[in-house]
Amino acid sequence: MDQKLANSVPRRRDHEGHPIGSLPVELIASIFVHCLPLHKNQFGPLTAPLLLTRICGTWRAIALRTPELWSCIAFKLFHVTCLTANVRMLDCWLERSAAHPLTLSLHACPPIDAAVPLISAQSARWKDVDLFFHPTTFAAFPNAALLLPQLRRLSLGCSPLRAGASPPSPITAFRNAPQLVEVSLIKLGPSSADLPWAQLTTFFCQCANLQDALSVLHLAPILLHLSIHLDCPLHVNSALPVPDFSPCLHPCLTSLTIKAHPAAPLPLHAVLGSLTLPALRSLAIPALLAEDTAPFAAFAARAPGLAELVLALAPLPRGALCAALAPLRALARLELTRAGTLPLCELLGALAADARGASAFLPQLSALHVDQLREAVPYAPLLAALEARGGRAAAEANKAPARLGSITIKAMHMAATRVPDPEYLARLETLKAQGLVISVSYL
Repeated sequence: MDQKLANSVPRRRDHEGHPIGSLPVELIASIFVHCLPLHKNQFGPLTAPLLLTRICGTWRAIALRTPELWSCIAFKLFHVTCLTANVRMLDCWLERSAAHPLTLSLHACPPIDAAVPLISAQSARWKDVDLFFHPTTFAAFPNAALLLPQLRRLSLGCSPLRAGASPPSPITAFRNAPQLVEVSLIKLGPSSADLPWAQLTTFFCQCANLQDALSVLHLAPILLHLSIHLDCPLHVNSALPVPDFSPCLHPCLTSLTIKAHPAAPLPLHAVLGSLTLPALRSLAIPALLAEDTAPFAAFAARAPGLAELVLALAPLPRGALCAALAPLRALARLELTRAGTLPLCELLGALAADARGASAFLPQLSALHVDQLREAVPYAPLLAALEARGGRAAAEANKAPARLGSITIKAMHMAATRVPDPEYLARLETLKAQGLVISVSYL
């Protein structure tokens, strides 16, 4: 096996007498471990650990006898022609890693059933595992749960099924993992895997079924972070009724991110209307439509501690954006994408109006980021908001809301960022001198 690993490329001549040769073997081995790439290490003769076996006989011997060097295993297999070689190398690296905890990142588009017994036999050493396999490869795992005492992070991905193919049976091999807290499912929903949901704190799901993805809130009572990327379904039927999302009160969730393929149907108003998340601190959602603004305002009132919001904008009626954001009394950071000048002007106007009153709009806002602005930067309302909420006078006012200390605007084209009036430029420089972070640029 040493020959398989070390002779994948010719070795250089020995470098006896070099100062590093006087170091203890244990120290050299520790240095070797720090030579490992920061990314997940794929089989390759030009990176550690195989590279270390090429330098000299001493280094080769040390590298081959340092299990930690071989405990991070990764490959991406796209063609059947490489299958046998990758399985052979996987077997070699697993044996060389001895009893060290394993980090695995194995992606294979064609079936690679031969790898399943190799990695299953070492399940007690799994620590961080990322598997993206063909459905038949997942079917090759035993129905009985593997023993996974060290596993803390698990990512499972499945190649998409052909249209009309029957869905595979739920994956059951990974439910016995007492230390597992972070799970990612790619092209799979929670219904596709039997996992220890009750102990999870972080979950990422990329699938085409939003109902299935959100069902994790019922399965994982102590979940803190949830991120959903909604794929486009194989067949989009706009005539289908809006799914019925069952009401959910989740007391622990602190961050929620929902991203959607442009063609994926996303009934955001129904989703927001079904959720009560009193501990939520961070939220990122796709385009807010006119029909979503009232449900969003009601949702925001049920999340009184929401401090960070990332929001894409669709064309909205006048005043709708400010009405939706008004309940967010704790919001400290707001990021808007694909904003037009009209809603941005309304937002800036609301920030400037009655800035010192007890009922100030978004009273805790300290940072505003506007991305992909489609039109010209509205400098007049921008300066009015900054001077009311970010200037020195605002900071010194006894009853003033939080100081708006940072604003960033990225426009779609350079012409939109030009300052039309020297007076505006002078006022911007004055605000910057008072410590405000102001950036206006184009993509």
